Amino acid sequence: MLALELVVVLGVAVLVGNAVGQRFRIAPPVVLLIVGALLGFVPALREAHLPPEVVLLLFLPVLLYWESLTTSLREIRSNLRGIVLLSTTLVIATAGAVAAVAHALGLGWGPAWVLGAAVAPTAVGVLAKTLPRRNVTLLRAESLVNDGTALVIYGLAVGITSARST
Repeated sequence: MLALELVVVLGVAVLVGNAVGQRFRIAPPVVLLIVGALLGFVPALREAHLPPEVVLLLFLPVLLYWESLTTSLREIRSNLRGIVLLSTTLVIATAGAVAAVAHALGLGWGPAWVLGAAVAPTAVGVLAKTLPRRNVTLLRAESLVNDGTALVIYGLAVGITSARST
């Protein structure tokens, strides 16, 4: 399968996942996780390889765009210390917790950390609907930075895991 076809399939899956999540009042990241797992069973999609640059140049900007429009720059400046602490320590702690659970379920430490890094930014963002306005601003601004933290963890985990397997 061509990379362009894969991007289109993933884009449609994201749109359908978000629509289903909103329709049934389920957090869209949960629906997207299920849709992604189901897409993993499609044989043609398992053989496709998407260059990592596509994620950085196509998917990540789209994910961050809405948060950048709906977050107040003035409130970010006034809460910068808390945002920086949340965007690093909370993401690392969430990734570690997911990795520990995945390891307890039988996954090796390297792949468990890869899974934790992939899930951590989304898990933090789901909490936003239950918090007061000030905390929502903190989480929105933090979500602009936590993807970078998760990418660093992901890169380290993949690098360590691939180095051990060779």
